[in-house]
Amino acid sequence: MNYLIEYLCIPATSVESERIVSSTGQLISDRRSRLKPNNVNMLTFLHKNLSFLSIITIQ
Repeated sequence: MNYLIEYLCIPATSVESERIVSSTGQLISDRRSRLKPNNVNMLTFLHKNLSFLSIITIQ
């Protein structure tokens, strides 16, 4: 139950959202300008949640 509070709570600052925007900006470059918006969303989600996903697969 504690992991729900940790992962589903609303952040008190905008720092995390700024990190996501920054990492998405690094994802989209001149070489990757043809990525569809849905693919960018999926890649951003995976980048942000990769550590959480690895915890789930280990258990």
